[in-house]
Amino acid sequence: MIIEFHTPYGKVSEDLINSIRKEILDLSHINREISRAEVLCKESEAITPGENKVCEMILTVYGDDHFIHTRSDSFDKSVKEALKELKKIVKKQVKDRKEIPDTVTSTVKV
Repeated sequence: MIIEFHTPYGKVSEDLINSIRKEILDLSHINREISRAEVLCKESEAITPGENKVCEMILTVYGDDHFIHTRSDSFDKSVKEALKELKKIVKKQVKDRKEIPDTVTSTVKV
């Protein structure tokens, strides 16, 4: 799996980056089909000064891309919210994959 980080220099701590990496690796243990994760942390001047710390995450599962966008007054809060949402999405996707489909389609004529 590939994990990419894009962060402003000196604004995001190494501890936070390592915790994000750990959480994403934990997600990859839940769903083995995760192939790529991209994490973008940035400060946006266009948004109100109190909530200008933005975290965007793109999680690529074979066939699907999941995009999460959060913002708050600190990168820590933004990252925690985004990871919480990604965890919900991954768990739901695994649960849906394990369920029996509603209808069975066959191309065999009887």
